[in-house]
Amino acid sequence: MTGGVSGLAVIENGAAPGAPFDLVMVRDNKNTGENRVATVKYHPAGPPVVRELPWRGMAVPKDLEAVDSVPGQSGDFVAFSSDGTAYHFTLDPSAAMVWGSSTVPGRAAGDNYESFALTRQRGRTIAVWATRGSSEGRPAKVRAAEYDPNSGAFGSAVGPVDFSVPDPLPVDGQEVRHASDMKVHADGTVLLTAASDPNINSGPFASAVYRAGTVTVSAAGTIRVNLKSKAQLTPIATFDKNVDNRKIEAVACRSNSGTGLVGTDDEEQGGSLLPLDICPSP
Repeated sequence: MTGGVSGLAVIENGAAPGAPFDLVMVRDNKNTGENRVATVKYHPAGPPVVRELPWRGMAVPKDLEAVDSVPGQSGDFVAFSSDGTAYHFTLDPSAAMVWGSSTVPGRAAGDNYESFALTRQRGRTIAVWATRGSSEGRPAKVRAAEYDPNSGAFGSAVGPVDFSVPDPLPVDGQEVRHASDMKVHADGTVLLTAASDPNINSGPFASAVYRAGTVTVSAAGTIRVNLKSKAQLTPIATFDKNVDNRKIEAVACRSNSGTGLVGTDDEEQGGSLLPLDICPSP
């Protein structure tokens, strides 16, 4: 139960495609003494090596759901909790050193977030985040804003833009989470995952991965969030609840490879890292 993956970010270390590489992983654990952040050395030909790190500098959060690297600032990351708090931390050999936190604009009572990503476009750092939504007539709500990686401050939010997926389907008591994680590539492509969960720790779970649209910045500095409608979406990878039983809650891409990784939080079945050919080729 405490070994799942709720967020992933690649540590770009120049490793060649096919060679082992490193990631930061966050977990949505909630109790005292349970791990929140770890590094992972991913071996394409062997099991991943996990190194759990202490959380230092601020009170330990209860529910980390996403993490991304700060573009252009090696060793800096932002972890994101389900209540809409962004924690800026620096990775050192012995700990995640947290130096500040801030709340995303537009947060409302009852919001439940699972997705957060950072992208650098036209010299500006842009944050993109989403509520997870549910199959009970609640699409995910996607917003974006400029983010200052030095102060941790957010600018005014653009959105929300509604987002719903056609797969997984809300059958047999499954609750569909339309946005369980996202990443934004250098060209603005939004890679987004969705998952279904019966809210029973034994599952079964189902998941899908989408190229959901784009986030771009115009020459005038206007942030645009353009996402496909449900009817326009086709998954680029799926996991069936009767075959795979995986709940994807994290996605990551390397800058020098079209192969990506998804991380799963399969509750009583623990977590996993799975390579998928889902990322735009460099």
